Amino acid sequence: MTNTGFTPLTDNPVLSRDGDAYGFLPYLEVLADAVQAARPLPLTVGVFGPWGSGKSSFMHMWQELLGPDARTVWVNPWKYDQKQEVWAAVITSVLAEIKQDERARDKAVRLGRSLAWLSLRGVLSSGAPLVTGGLLGKEEAQQALDRLADSDAEFHRHVNAFERDFADAVNDYLDGTERLVVFIDDLDRCTPEAAVTVLESLKLFTGDSRCVFVLAMDYDLLAAVAAKKFGDLAPVKGSVYLEKIVQLPFFLPEVAWDTLRDSLSAYVPALADSEPFWSLARTAFAPSPRRLKRYVNVLNLATTILERSSGRPLDRDRRLQLAELLILRSEHRAFYGHLVSRPGAWAQLKDFAWGRSRQPDPSLTGFVHDEDLMRLLSLGRDHQAAGFPLAPSAAEVESMMTTVRTASGGL
Repeated sequence: MTNTGFTPLTDNPVLSRDGDAYGFLPYLEVLADAVQAARPLPLTVGVFGPWGSGKSSFMHMWQELLGPDARTVWVNPWKYDQKQEVWAAVITSVLAEIKQDERARDKAVRLGRSLAWLSLRGVLSSGAPLVTGGLLGKEEAQQALDRLADSDAEFHRHVNAFERDFADAVNDYLDGTERLVVFIDDLDRCTPEAAVTVLESLKLFTGDSRCVFVLAMDYDLLAAVAAKKFGDLAPVKGSVYLEKIVQLPFFLPEVAWDTLRDSLSAYVPALADSEPFWSLARTAFAPSPRRLKRYVNVLNLATTILERSSGRPLDRDRRLQLAELLILRSEHRAFYGHLVSRPGAWAQLKDFAWGRSRQPDPSLTGFVHDEDLMRLLSLGRDHQAAGFPLAPSAAEVESMMTTVRTASGGL
């Protein structure tokens, strides 16, 4: 296989403090020390940040910071979303870890049976093994469902006893260790409603346990869902609701732009010193490390395809034009769609944005009022001699769009 000419960036989370490329470590150390001092337990910590901001890396670094002797569990509830009760899957994942310890095994299995009775109400019996995470077999789970149907009193006994029994099982599992730290990642990849049920289950079923629950999620998204949950029934704001669940909120610091730029410069060597390029990238994608990585990958792929098809390297202006076109493709799809039939519209609208023309074509009137689009196209208006290229010709746009259709299925 021939070399592609570039090395794609991966989106794997950082797993240790040595890989901290975004300056999270000082914040992490302060937060981890505060959590370590917390008494009494349980404690629920929210690591809040938008999609792609580095929450998974932050939590992996935290887990590594705790050391190999710490008792920890890592849960990815989104894997179960729309397949089973997500809240039950989270608790089952913890029980499955506890079950590995001989001292706590019997209690974990009994708790699994109680959890089956709680979660199987309304769930088809064929899904029982999945719901119980292997703690109960299919036949055993079906017996639990039958028993639930026979005795509401038994059902309520398990609801009321679960919290105490869970705390006892955790104590046996810890065996002198101070606490169990449960990292719940990608909660905001679940449906918002499922994510809220996870929060509620932690409050309802684990209230006396020596656990620290660390949740990664988008605060604004879940606050909006929580507010919608109550509707007009109670004057409860979503943020107030989350405050009752999460005792220690931590908002992930925004990655400094210079840090992001430094971490990615080696992957775009031909544009590493180009202020116009970084202005485009910052306007469109900052401060999301994930989106910037995807953008750089697609840009490198499109550049390589264009160079191979033309048989020569792209000059800097064409690289910058391609970089801008990829942003139009992902962030301004209506205008990009307009370019399919009218490729000359890019130059017309950019001339207007730069003050080179007073009146754009009437077909562009709607785009003139798109503030984000005009902000992008206006970049370089006051610095035309500092490396910002003009828009390409209609024929050049058509050529580049052919490559973009091949290289980018969306950013």
